[in-house]
Amino acid sequence: MRDMHTKGRFALVGLALLLAACGFQPLYAPQPGDGPGIGNVQIATVPGRAGHTLRTELDRLLRIGAQANAPTRTLDILLQEDIANLGIRTDESATRADLRLTARYTLSSIDNRPPLVGTTTSVVSYEIPTAAFGEIAAQDDARERAAETLAQRIRADLVLRLANQDPAS
Repeated sequence: MRDMHTKGRFALVGLALLLAACGFQPLYAPQPGDGPGIGNVQIATVPGRAGHTLRTELDRLLRIGAQANAPTRTLDILLQEDIANLGIRTDESATRADLRLTARYTLSSIDNRPPLVGTTTSVVSYEIPTAAFGEIAAQDDARERAAETLAQRIRADLVLRLANQDPAS
């Protein structure tokens, strides 16, 4: 039994050495002078309530680990919101709805690198209550959840694309 544990430890150490030798680096590993692979980003104002939530959440996510230097990149976002009513009652009013937020973003660098352009979407479903102002509250909550999810997706997409980008570009 003891021999089995020793072999397991050797296998684990060997695997760690192989990963280190191949240049493996975790995507979210701290990088000197940078945040999580993105750097200091100035986020342009995004209009609307969902835009404010998106910008605030992105600012929070992109500032994690970033140093207080001048911004090296600018993130511009165009946000589009669509609502599709689902489930219809007998009086022809909707019982459920899908709120779809689509963000088209451009990450520009001050050193004239080609900009990163992308699109991501978040869809959130919500129930439409029969109370007078219930739909407004449910829609606002769905909008906030969709914007927070969108911020996480944009950050993940940017980190992944920058990690895969050729350092010479």
